[in-house]
Amino acid sequence: MKSTMQEIPLSVARILEYGASVHRNTTVTTYFDETAEQTSFLHIGIRAAAMANMLRDEFGIERGDRVGTVLPNCTEHLEVLLSVASMGAVFNPINRHLMDAQITHIINKAAPKVLVLDPTCSEQIVPLLADCPCVEAVLVIGPNLADTEAVQRLVTAQGEQGEQGEQGKPGLSHLRVLNLEAALDGRSADFDWPDMEETDPAAICFSTGTEGPPKGVVYSHRALWLHSMQLRAADSFSIRNGTSFLCCVPIYHVLSWGVPLAAFMAGAPIVFTGRSATPEHLAHVIADAMPRQAHGSPAVWTGLLVHYAKKHPKKMSLQEIYVGGSQVSPAMIDAWEERFGVDIIHSWGMTETGPVGTVAHPPAGVAGAARAKYRESQGRFHAGMRYRIVDDHDNVLEANDRNEGELQVRGNTVTASYYKDDSPRFTEDGWLRTGDIATVNKDGYLTIHDRKADIIRSGGEWIYSAALENYLLEPTAVIEAAVIGIPSEKWGQRPLAVVVVAEGTPWTAETAQELADDLRKRVPGWMVPENWTFVDHIDKTSVDKFDKKDLRQYFREGKFEIITI
Repeated sequence: MKSTMQEIPLSVARILEYGASVHRNTTVTTYFDETAEQTSFLHIGIRAAAMANMLRDEFGIERGDRVGTVLPNCTEHLEVLLSVASMGAVFNPINRHLMDAQITHIINKAAPKVLVLDPTCSEQIVPLLADCPCVEAVLVIGPNLADTEAVQRLVTAQGEQGEQGEQGKPGLSHLRVLNLEAALDGRSADFDWPDMEETDPAAICFSTGTEGPPKGVVYSHRALWLHSMQLRAADSFSIRNGTSFLCCVPIYHVLSWGVPLAAFMAGAPIVFTGRSATPEHLAHVIADAMPRQAHGSPAVWTGLLVHYAKKHPKKMSLQEIYVGGSQVSPAMIDAWEERFGVDIIHSWGMTETGPVGTVAHPPAGVAGAARAKYRESQGRFHAGMRYRIVDDHDNVLEANDRNEGELQVRGNTVTASYYKDDSPRFTEDGWLRTGDIATVNKDGYLTIHDRKADIIRSGGEWIYSAALENYLLEPTAVIEAAVIGIPSEKWGQRPLAVVVVAEGTPWTAETAQELADDLRKRVPGWMVPENWTFVDHIDKTSVDKFDKKDLRQYFREGKFEIITI
């Protein structure tokens, strides 16, 4: 017997067509400053079609060609995503906060023919293009033609350098520079979106390069569609018609966790923060746009809590904040709920998993301390993802609260390989090694204990840095805390606590002792750090995770003033 169902490929083009028609009056709002720039899904659909015509006719973009972006979260960025993927090309967002060598690596690996550029990034990006011959043209966003002319002058200057042989770089005489709005002017708003296989590539995103060069993950139309549907589920992000979503995760970070596509499918109004991510700007956007849902890293919402402690909002519109990228402390969950009635919802995922793999909604009917325990976990996997916990030899362990091991996953939104990279990240039987040490309880709830690389091995025992960091955040004097392992002749490694304290709290041994005493109430005494250092801020990666590689380097170089208690 065979199925009688029609086989219609799942595609980003259908998401675009559906959202621009059925949800034509739904809005996208961008805050480049305090002023809201608002447009409709219908208008985005019109511009996406005009952009596809322009990319094809002006630059010869065809199916499979890549179009890169160096843009903030804004309407133009969403338009490029929808247009490029829908025409059969491949959308390639680039993280400008990486190191220059990493950005160059990404551009040369993905090989975009056209780069859509925010003019505020031009002084950083244009010089790099001398080492990226794949890029044939730059489209500069914004209505101000002077910005485009400034980019052209940079390109010309770089070209003259190359022609004179300076720095050993080639010229950029081949590189065309156009203003995006001027290039779209007069273009037809009719585009015959091609039929394509749902396994065709739609986007390529790169990891942040914390464990070597950034690695590319190519998402199919099918994977993006299925992920969008998963985000719309009530036990996931519950993205729904009419409920506005504030996107604080950059589009270069796995398409803002896939939220804009899901919102376009559902008819959920989208709010973008533009170029700024400061707590002050974010507070203004929330007060003005009144979103109901949001997402972002813990660092974003910790910073906003500190801001609100100084300037309390008159009204809080947010009801749910989905947080991932690193562990959320119980103190942060409690603070948002107690002060503002906002539900902080933990999630887990990776560039390699599409990204969202779990969401921590407690089971129905659970309350009190039991509910808190579920909220502090990373949550349940969606139905399309399989998981297993393994030991150091890939032996599968029984899933329960006691068996800790590396989490491995596979599923319909999980990559099977990296783009042009033979990484040993995958097992022979096709599972992705996540690098996370975890447990999964009998109800299928995931708890990440630490990154494999961040575990502190002390005297034959494991100390989870993430657990210590969460407990350290409970005292009100602590703003941020990161824990790394440092060498110990006796124990192999011991924890070093790197702490940011509230204004007015002294950087003294007495403060360190008080924090250690408080920590000793929560963990066995042998886990408590005897080494402490106080800092103004803790370096983070481009996706707001603590940069422990840098912290370890600072320790080796003697840059920390360490207090031993």
